[in-house]
Amino acid sequence: MPLTKQTGDAVAGKLVFKNHCAVCHTHGGEGGKVGPDLTGMAVHPKSHLLTEILDPSRNVEGTYRQYVLSTRSGRVLSGLLAAGSRTSVELLDAQGQRHTIMREDIEDLQESKKSLMPEGFEKLLSKSDVVNLLEFLTQKGKYLPLPLGPVATIVSTRGMFYSQDAPEERLVFDDWSARVFHGVPFTLVDPRGDRIPNVILLHGPEGTIPPKMPRSVTLPCNTPARAIHLLSGVSGWGFPYGEKGTVSLIVRLRYEDGKTEDHPFKNGVHFADYIRRVDVPGSQFACSLRGKQLRFLTLEPKRRDKIQEIEFIKGPDDTAPLIVAVTVEAQD
Repeated sequence: MPLTKQTGDAVAGKLVFKNHCAVCHTHGGEGGKVGPDLTGMAVHPKSHLLTEILDPSRNVEGTYRQYVLSTRSGRVLSGLLAAGSRTSVELLDAQGQRHTIMREDIEDLQESKKSLMPEGFEKLLSKSDVVNLLEFLTQKGKYLPLPLGPVATIVSTRGMFYSQDAPEERLVFDDWSARVFHGVPFTLVDPRGDRIPNVILLHGPEGTIPPKMPRSVTLPCNTPARAIHLLSGVSGWGFPYGEKGTVSLIVRLRYEDGKTEDHPFKNGVHFADYIRRVDVPGSQFACSLRGKQLRFLTLEPKRRDKIQEIEFIKGPDDTAPLIVAVTVEAQD
């Protein structure tokens, strides 16, 4: 922990990342996709990141847990469960290699509570490597994409409103690399086909799926902000459906001193239905996804103090709002 109090060299830390972490992790669009994207890790203090490095299995997301597979011929493989069908299973190992095994050849397949990231990783690094890596991971530039994966509630490559099998209820990018809309970079969560929740869908009273969604989710921020940009502005049962002017989403900023600040977003003003392009004055069109739309929203905090958390709260109307990505813009 004393290393977290030291100031490192972010340039040298980027080299440590490339040499030791990039096989599995992505940062700023570079690296592998075996483990979580680390682009937004600057929202966490160095002490938190060091703890995750030292004990990678302490708080591992289910989608990044290790599977151990043994075949009838005695072969043993371990990795992430990348895909599965009636006839085969695909594992992604720690080196990013894919292994396809026919189900008829599988003797045993067990999910472990361990992360695929090996324990003792820190033994590969010198103390200066650790200091520099932490400096790189916590470096905040003009734009800081927030990691949406840990709070995502649904997979957008499946139907999200009435049936998971409905193709017209999906939001699908051709690829899930980082995007820039209206000059703002956004980091997308790759659903890895249809396995990993990658967007936030909040509660709504209509359909069969939205009533099961949470009424709020919270993202860590831990930085002051000039603006907060959302790849959002669409919902199920949004404008021109539903009542215009009702509150679809409330974005609550919780500052370090405990005080809060609410920013309401309204149906027909900021939000529209996802099903096709419908323009509303309070948000901008971002892109078309196989005929469905995403929109771009910005809010400006009233205070220049550190924002500890951002909470997304379902408004009282009948819409089911979606949030695909969030980026914080630093103060000048």
